[in-house]
Amino acid sequence: MGPLSTLNHYFWKYKYLFIPGLLFTMMSAGFQIAVPMVVRQAIDSIPRFVRLYNVFEHGTLQSSLYVYFFSGMLIFALAIVALTVISGIFKFLMRQTVVVASRHIEYDLRNELYDHLQKLSPAFYQQYSTGDVITRSTDDIEKVRRYIGPAIMYVTRSLMMVLIAVSVMFVISPRLTLYALAPMPLLAVAVFFMAHMVHTRSDRLQQQYSTLTSRIQEALAGMRVLKAYTREPSESKALNEESETYKWRNLDLALVEAAWRPAFLLIVGMSTIIVVWMGGQMVMDGAITIGNIAEYIIYVNLMTWPVASLGFVITMIQRASASVIRLNKILDTEPAIADSDQTNPSISDLKGEVTFRNVSFQYEDEEVPALDRIHFELPANGTLAVVGRTGAGKTTLVEMIPRFLDPDSGTVEIDGHDVRSIPLDTLREHIGYVPQDVFLFSDTVANNIAFGALDADRSAIEEAAREADLLGNVQDFSDGFDTYVGERGITLSGGQKQRTSIARALIRNPRILIFDDALSAVDTRTEQRILKRLRKRKGNQTLIIVTHRMSAVKDADLILVMDEGRIVQKGTHKELIDQDGLYATLCRKQELAQEIESMG
Repeated sequence: MGPLSTLNHYFWKYKYLFIPGLLFTMMSAGFQIAVPMVVRQAIDSIPRFVRLYNVFEHGTLQSSLYVYFFSGMLIFALAIVALTVISGIFKFLMRQTVVVASRHIEYDLRNELYDHLQKLSPAFYQQYSTGDVITRSTDDIEKVRRYIGPAIMYVTRSLMMVLIAVSVMFVISPRLTLYALAPMPLLAVAVFFMAHMVHTRSDRLQQQYSTLTSRIQEALAGMRVLKAYTREPSESKALNEESETYKWRNLDLALVEAAWRPAFLLIVGMSTIIVVWMGGQMVMDGAITIGNIAEYIIYVNLMTWPVASLGFVITMIQRASASVIRLNKILDTEPAIADSDQTNPSISDLKGEVTFRNVSFQYEDEEVPALDRIHFELPANGTLAVVGRTGAGKTTLVEMIPRFLDPDSGTVEIDGHDVRSIPLDTLREHIGYVPQDVFLFSDTVANNIAFGALDADRSAIEEAAREADLLGNVQDFSDGFDTYVGERGITLSGGQKQRTSIARALIRNPRILIFDDALSAVDTRTEQRILKRLRKRKGNQTLIIVTHRMSAVKDADLILVMDEGRIVQKGTHKELIDQDGLYATLCRKQELAQEIESMG
């Protein structure tokens, strides 16, 4: 129960539902437990009615007594029906409060988890697979809800039923009650062992469920690659193996739960036999009545579900405990990038001057730094180009600006402010970022572009598409901007997806615009048209371009040439060509490649 204590503040938040709900639970149990008392009165009255009826045999009052006796039995029957109906009404109110409260908590918990997931850094998503996070956000939260609602509801009702029933039974006959409860220690031992087995198996089952979900998610996301390499049979085999493991772990858990039911019925049956056997002897001795035996049997059977639900509830609690541990592993993870004590909330406007002061950074699993003492200054509204071979550290450098990463040493500054002192929301609101890996939502083209500015109207969306050289393509679509792009933009070409992502950044009209190799999927002519339109923005925003194409950087105010995490050259295009270093070598290689391509 230790991990589940982290949920206690939710109970207090929804106390206006839980308190009435628990009262309704107790009242429902109280009215139901009164039914055996009425049954006892009815059964005990039958011999008295029969004896009285026989006394007036052949008398004129016999027919009147029959009507009187029948009316008495009818009153007992109506009392049983009334008690059952009232108990049912309170049971309905119990579910309408406790279960509703559990749904509210499920809603709050899922939103809290999602809000926290949005704050976590990219390193977290390298550690946890998408399938694992989805499992925790859905299946684990549902298991927690079952503990908060049904489990607590069943526990409260079961305890009330058992306590009242046992108390009444002790009042009638302490001796017979002890005999009836004699098999219960066996039940306690069975519950103890079952709880341990369920907890272990539930945890292993959830782990395998996450693995299976991740496998399916990856297969669906990479379906084109699977088909291209004809790997459907091998992927099906791998998925079957994971499914087989999940099946057997599920069956292993089901076996434990299935064994509980027969063991429970055996113990309850033993109690019933003891009541009839010992109770019969006590009736002959005149210690109790036949009605008491019937009452005891009903009490034992009324305790059947409460005691049976004990195993059911223990299963839910054990599963919820395992799920809470898994959820808390995420909720307890502190965001690597977040506002801190040094954040200055008064910074609300940025001009776009970017400065790196001896910035170094090394990934945990790498032996060499991704950035090594990077130093440069870019004035506001200037254009910076970052070029270099693959793996030179270009993406790492630009990810420092919107604080996707923080440097190990040195500082990244905007307008003279350390980016760590700028509120994250303010910083990122002033930046338009087009990453290498384009991601589009399963929505319309218009909504994917407007994601950069949710309040944008259709004219602003069209203008952003025009600047990204996408307008002509969209107008050719059957539904224009209302065309659905499919999951991850599957219906669009690589160039169209990239230009949609560019339009999404442009519509924000940011102070700093970052293109991380964002023109790699478009041809040279399209690239030149986009760059020409971007030059019209010169003087209004800072532009940072990471690219492998030298033709895209010729007009930049500052070009950084990177190699193995270091700046090996910097300057304008003309200055770097005159130096005849790595930049000039890269330019010559690209020019040669273009000549060969044109000749082909």
